[in-house]
Amino acid sequence: MLHSRNELLALTKQYYQTLLERTADRYVSNYTPVIVDHVGYECTRLEELFRPMWGIAPLLHDADFVIRVGEQPVHVCDFITRVIREGTAADSPRRFDRHIPAAKETDFANQCITEIAAYLVTVHFAKDVLWDPLDTALREEIAHWIHRQAMIALKNSWPNNHWWYPIFSIEILKELGYYDPEAEPYLKQGYDALEELYIDHGWYCDGKDFGRFDYYESWAHHAYTLLWTLIADKTAPGYAEKCEKYRRRSEEFLQFFAHYFDTDGGVPAYGRSLSYRFAMVSAFGLAAVAGCNIDLGLAKSIILRNTDYYFTKSIPTEDGCFPCGYLYSSTRFAECYASDGATSCYTEGFMCLLAGEEHPLWKSEEAPLLIEQGDYAVECEVEGLDFLVQAEKDYGGVTLFNNSIHYFQKANIAFNDMAGYYGKFCYNSRAGFSISTRDKASLDNMISLSTKDASMASLRTKIYTVSSSPTLQVSYHYPFANDPDSMIKTWVLPLSQGYHVRIHKVTLGHEYRVSEGGFCIGVSDDNVQLDPGKVTYGNTVSSIEVLSNAPVKLGTRTPHPGMHNLRPLAHYPMWSTKQPLSPDEYVFVSTVFFSTEKAPEIKPDVQLDGNTVTVCFGEHTQTISL
Repeated sequence: MLHSRNELLALTKQYYQTLLERTADRYVSNYTPVIVDHVGYECTRLEELFRPMWGIAPLLHDADFVIRVGEQPVHVCDFITRVIREGTAADSPRRFDRHIPAAKETDFANQCITEIAAYLVTVHFAKDVLWDPLDTALREEIAHWIHRQAMIALKNSWPNNHWWYPIFSIEILKELGYYDPEAEPYLKQGYDALEELYIDHGWYCDGKDFGRFDYYESWAHHAYTLLWTLIADKTAPGYAEKCEKYRRRSEEFLQFFAHYFDTDGGVPAYGRSLSYRFAMVSAFGLAAVAGCNIDLGLAKSIILRNTDYYFTKSIPTEDGCFPCGYLYSSTRFAECYASDGATSCYTEGFMCLLAGEEHPLWKSEEAPLLIEQGDYAVECEVEGLDFLVQAEKDYGGVTLFNNSIHYFQKANIAFNDMAGYYGKFCYNSRAGFSISTRDKASLDNMISLSTKDASMASLRTKIYTVSSSPTLQVSYHYPFANDPDSMIKTWVLPLSQGYHVRIHKVTLGHEYRVSEGGFCIGVSDDNVQLDPGKVTYGNTVSSIEVLSNAPVKLGTRTPHPGMHNLRPLAHYPMWSTKQPLSPDEYVFVSTVFFSTEKAPEIKPDVQLDGNTVTVCFGEHTQTISL
């Protein structure tokens, strides 16, 4: 377990040398990338070259920060300079935009500047070793090439957090002496567009038409607003006021976000870009550097434990790098914009090292994580987000109960695998989750209708929220967009000691089989016990029981290998109706349990009487009229 800045710095340096040697080998050999960004091959190469640079600045003054390039030892500064020189020189056969047709210029510029911004951020923090040694002509050539791409991206930015990349680029180029007054109105446009994404209580929406509120939030907005306070022109009008605004928002967000972290630093993985991993803790480190009023001992613990979690629990690639996936190589966890090199965005987590050894962040005593201070259930305060974070150290860790926040809120209602990332009833730090493949729907923590011939199974996509509270979440959804007569209304009752209850009122307009799964367990060997409605793996238990006015059977299911975020093989308990059901109304009451530690002393007593469900658990009794 990591306990200090020095230990983190040593680990970071060792890992960077491994990562950059692979990058150098691929660069020198003109390696053809296999996991490719949808913008194109050249941007995929740029991602691999520049995304590692987000957190690299604190190491560049180390004279021993050397990698092998070909057969020669080369200081990392010299390798970075070689790459940027060859990529921007007018007569270079490696010029970054050499293959880009005019029709693709805008998309290229947007993605290119997304990557080059990391280089300029590094220049800002390590200017004396990365920029000042270059002769004037080389600096001019690099700056003018980047400026042209940044202006294209600034004028045509993708309408979400991507505005930050050309803004950082233009602001740092201005600092370096390459001021262009033409950029000013476009900078204002970018700042205004980013401000419009702010909602409330520290939360931003990453694009007005996306409706995505996941752990991406922590770096796509908070890390970048805090980074802006360190980079922007401090003499510019309104600088102090904007800094105060950004700090205040990050303080509020991080106070809530700290509830996501389990005892080992893991989180309930939920949402897109899971390959970016510990980029999520970059906001804690930058909040400390930017002077936010946060609990520095807690921030230190979160940073060190979350980073340690990925280093100790991941299955690395054969060359020792973090793979495209979550804890192991699984390309299905890469979105169309996430290439193999793009995963190095996690190096944003190393920006905490911008705080020197004497900074209060590192001088603070490590504080217990919130889950170690006691069990809790906290709701997000933003109206309409409707989710609950529950923690139980002695049972299942941290569980996110999801009643609204997902990919399908607004424009995106496609029938696709994003349902696995956003549509499940809950996500857990210790269980993880699985996603669907072309021939097997992953129904862990999801209810589904399947057609009589089993050719199609529904996923929980667009959710309509009825109400949310810490003790009851109510929602409904239409399993198939082409069948408005079939609907599922769900009541979720978060309890304690690893239990929660789900009540489903299923209205069928056509004949369907109904199925539901519990928590999915990733396993590392074959010593797993599968019983009807129950999976046991060591001390880990996942189970589901059901009461219904329809005949049901209990079982287990194994998702397609490689489709679970924590381990290559996984299993979950489930129930299904014994046969397809005729059009009518049906009630299913599922008692769901998950724990990696204790077995509870009591279990919920659930009674189904017509359209009334009564749940008794200890001193808690709740009656739901359907």
